[in-house]
Amino acid sequence: MGLIFITGILGACLGSFANVAALRSLDGRDWVRAPSACFHCHKPLRFWQNVPILGYLAHGGKTACCQHRLPARYLFVELAMAALMLVAWAQLSLPVFLAFVPFMVLMVVIFLTDMDDFIIPDWTSLGGLALGLFLSFLGAPGLPDLQSSLTGGAAGFALIYSINFTYKLWRGHDGMGFGDVKLMAMLGVWLGPVSLLPILFSASLSGAVIGIGAILFHRLQNSSEAPVQLPFGCFLTPMALLWLLFAPQALQSLG
Repeated sequence: MGLIFITGILGACLGSFANVAALRSLDGRDWVRAPSACFHCHKPLRFWQNVPILGYLAHGGKTACCQHRLPARYLFVELAMAALMLVAWAQLSLPVFLAFVPFMVLMVVIFLTDMDDFIIPDWTSLGGLALGLFLSFLGAPGLPDLQSSLTGGAAGFALIYSINFTYKLWRGHDGMGFGDVKLMAMLGVWLGPVSLLPILFSASLSGAVIGIGAILFHRLQNSSEAPVQLPFGCFLTPMALLWLLFAPQALQSLG
């Protein structure tokens, strides 16, 4: 029970980090060395003001320094990351769990940046790719062997690049950003080539359903501002996490 509680706290702390890393990456600010500060008045935060979940709730969702309302996403991301860590703890062996903690954090950061500004920072995709290759080289539990990781990275890159290239020939413009190409290469490195088609198919299907739903909603509202683009990384990352957490057990049971 104690380890479960600690895992939940770890997840909330990592969720707080993911929030900061995503927001500062988009603003071009230092997310590594700069101390935590109020996003409104930029006053440095004290330790107890920066405690995940509790710090938000203790001040009623407002900043302690200037009483400016905080975005609800701060709380939601911390809670979601805590839940993700708990599910991962239940589904994965301890060595695999530890090896994939950085991957899960990167997936959350990518989701947030793509959702906000249709941007997947290179430090998340290319940095995550390099980290995955390094861990694969070391033989980290749960990761493919180095040859499979290299194959997965190349296949992920080629798969999305070729789809986008074909779409551009057909429609005259890109169907997705190059960040998605680099993200798929990263997923191939961490999860292996066998994961790529299921992740891509499920992400495309869920994206199509949500996109069609959004268009119908705007038409029912008689709005002329129907969405024309969806952040595809926001669909790839959840599907990659679902693959990580549930596919190995499913494939093992089928075998």
